[in-house]
Amino acid sequence: MSELIRRFRADRTSQLIALALTVVYLLLFQFATSELALHGRFQNLTFFALADWQAIMFEARVPFQFEPIAIVEGPFFTWLLSPLNIGIGVMLGGLTGTQIALTNVARKCSTSCGLNRATGLLAGLPGLLAGSACCAPIIFVLLGVQLTASIVTVMGLMVPIAFVLLAGGLLYTVRVGARRCGEAAELENMIVVAPSGNS
Repeated sequence: MSELIRRFRADRTSQLIALALTVVYLLLFQFATSELALHGRFQNLTFFALADWQAIMFEARVPFQFEPIAIVEGPFFTWLLSPLNIGIGVMLGGLTGTQIALTNVARKCSTSCGLNRATGLLAGLPGLLAGSACCAPIIFVLLGVQLTASIVTVMGLMVPIAFVLLAGGLLYTVRVGARRCGEAAELENMIVVAPSGNS
């Protein structure tokens, strides 16, 4: 695993992939919960926080969706701020981004040790499939589907399911990626040692 982490820390592209996907996922998650909305008005940036924000911050609207405690309005957007919802979005986005980034590292390791690139990409398949569990609410919102309260409640329960699936997919990716990068490191050491043994 240390070789996989070392290569990830040295791979600026994979780090940017993880960060970008985390941010994109968070924004989509905020759209899905209707806390981030776009409008056609140009207005100055304003911020307003509720006086009793500490009392309502932990109140749940539906399972795993919490009440906003502040509002930010700016040019063409309105953002209802709920620290707990933002935290959930960052966690799910971070799992998704890290999954894809480590898949990229595993792909590079597979290529460097002579394996097919698809071998490394297979490591990311469980996490990619798991992502559909938490993307389902986003798809419904983007398509403008009217949802009943019971369906919204069920979709709220998809958050812990998605978390478990994404965490499981990430662990699988780490295991496969660590093996691939370990094989690549051994091959690179053999290539370095071989010329010195011949001299």
